[in-house]
Amino acid sequence: MMRLLLLITALLATLGVALGATPAHANVDDFEYDSWHVSYQLDVDEDGRAVARVTEQLVAVFPDFDQNRGIVRALPLSYERADAAPRDIAISDAAGKPVPFEVEDDDTFRIILVGDDSFVRGVQTYVISYTLHDVVLATDDRDEFYWDVVPIERQQPIAAFSAEFSIAEGLGEKLTGATACFTGSAYSTDTCEISEASPQSGSAMLTVEPFALPAGSGVTVGIAFENGSVVQPPVRLPNPFLDIVPVVSASAALLLGLVSAVLIVLERRKRRTYRGVIVAQYEVPDNLPPLIAGPVSGENKSTIAAQVVHLAVRGALRIEDGTEPAGFLGKGRPQPVLRLLDQGRAVDGLDRRTISDLFGSAGAGATFTLPKKDEKFGKKMVALSGEGVTQATKRGYFEQIRSRTATILGAAALALGALAVILTFIGIARENWVTITVSLPFGFAAIVLGIVGMVKHRVHTQRGAEAREHLAGVREFIRVAESDRLRLLQGHTTAERRPDGSVDVVVLYERLLPYAILFGLEKEWGKVLEVQYQETGVDSPLWYPALGVYGLTHLDRSISSFSQSFTSAVSYSSSSSGGTSGGGFSGGGGGGGFSGGR
Repeated sequence: MMRLLLLITALLATLGVALGATPAHANVDDFEYDSWHVSYQLDVDEDGRAVARVTEQLVAVFPDFDQNRGIVRALPLSYERADAAPRDIAISDAAGKPVPFEVEDDDTFRIILVGDDSFVRGVQTYVISYTLHDVVLATDDRDEFYWDVVPIERQQPIAAFSAEFSIAEGLGEKLTGATACFTGSAYSTDTCEISEASPQSGSAMLTVEPFALPAGSGVTVGIAFENGSVVQPPVRLPNPFLDIVPVVSASAALLLGLVSAVLIVLERRKRRTYRGVIVAQYEVPDNLPPLIAGPVSGENKSTIAAQVVHLAVRGALRIEDGTEPAGFLGKGRPQPVLRLLDQGRAVDGLDRRTISDLFGSAGAGATFTLPKKDEKFGKKMVALSGEGVTQATKRGYFEQIRSRTATILGAAALALGALAVILTFIGIARENWVTITVSLPFGFAAIVLGIVGMVKHRVHTQRGAEAREHLAGVREFIRVAESDRLRLLQGHTTAERRPDGSVDVVVLYERLLPYAILFGLEKEWGKVLEVQYQETGVDSPLWYPALGVYGLTHLDRSISSFSQSFTSAVSYSSSSSGGTSGGGFSGGGGGGGFSGGR
């Protein structure tokens, strides 16, 4: 029994070794080439453009087990902007018998899959023929065939690589005699031997004698012709319509678009001026609640916070502190709570809309805790702020106009910008990067500016300009020194006064607090209120009693904190050159591609 177990164990171990050895030979690139010979017949077609008829004879040596079904040969689809995809592809074996193959294209290469699903072993010969076009490139002083005739991207060594280049009659007469051959890995400057051209009745022949190539080593050959020997494809030739016109059109469009935008800005500035003189004002009319005053004055950042404080200081609601801390692990100041007191004190329609959005249909005594992160609340408040802009227009503070001059310039910018973008995309295959990098951004910017110039724009009416300057006067009143404010109040009889005839500064200053928040001056105005409360013996303001709990000495911070909390809650939303002239190198020409096993 023990012997049987040992025998089974030995057999399993032997089988495991055999099975484990198979993956070591599973790499389809694990083979070599006995020889790789290329033949290029260079000529020109009926249009005078260069054409190369290529034959590659590859003798591959595969392992003597089922690993490979053939080889893969890939060639570039373009060369210096022109189409260089191999055409008229044919493949045969050493006896001339056709070999099955498939062709696939990706973004860069035409991939030739040689063979079918049958495994091949040992020595296999593949003769691959194809035609290439526009393989000769015009440089400053010559036309040049500069080609990677065997790919660097290859894991197989080649025991003997050789090449021959047959130059057709007529084209051979235009050889300059300058040739080059480079070998090695990418960017290698190692040279290889190439024969001098041997003219034969106008044609010529150049050869590269056989030599060994290690894996990852390529061969690049350069052959120079006289300048103008071949006709270049249109994509390589200067084309003002596709190279210059887009740049000129896009630049002109952008300039027109900018002028259009400047005209709109100037028009808006002109329309918001009433007298042009700002006079300090100490009160704001009831028909200018913060939701209206914000867009009229151009201050929209803290409109909702200012609107809520506006209702508080007028006695419609009261600001309280919540009981649950809002910070991490129950630390920190609680979120503010709003308590509805008297809806009758909401004078303006937007005041009533604000109360409705906060408390719904609830009556006096209802409370609303300001959420920290509530997308629904944020959207509702954004809509409320938008209603303020709508109402400002309906009440005659704004109107929608279209500037005639800006519209004409905008239309021209739009048309020229679109033309520049279209022409750039038509000529994008030319790879003229100056045209592309100028025309596309300039063109798209001009299109946007053109649309802006053509649409109607909201501008102040005369009433709106007068209200804007009044609010600017309120800002000036808030900004000046206390002595200057009191001096201004003494000269007016309409200020809110006590029975003894003196001005009720506390009430007046409280009424201006929402507008200080609107103008971003809540900290400064909070300090002014703090002094007034202390001088008049106010311990806890009725509109925000909790201020007394934290101490009036920090009133400015408390008001600023409330404003920031409200603004944060409102804005919350959930997320989210060639080689024949010297200085060349291996792998620097056209052609090449890659090859490997299948």
